[in-house]
Amino acid sequence: MADEDFEKKMEFIIEQQAQLAVNHEKAQERLTRLETLVARFAQATVDRFEATDKRIDNTDEKIAALVNAQMQTEESLRNLIAVVDRYFSEGRNGKTEA
Repeated sequence: MADEDFEKKMEFIIEQQAQLAVNHEKAQERLTRLETLVARFAQATVDRFEATDKRIDNTDEKIAALVNAQMQTEESLRNLIAVVDRYFSEGRNGKTEA
């Protein structure tokens, strides 16, 4: 009986080892798929950050252009106000009234 028990135990161990090898292979396959998925998500995230950075840079350029245009408009307006003030303070056609 001892040999029969030993054989059963050996058979059980061999079956468990085979099952462990199968489970290990399945786990490796899942890990490979997971690594691929994580890499895709990482690349998508990097792509999204780069696109967002470009949009922010573009917006910054537009804001800078608007600020510059506003400054030029203010300068032109100040010049116009000075001309109008001179016109009214000196009289019509730039002549002082006597």
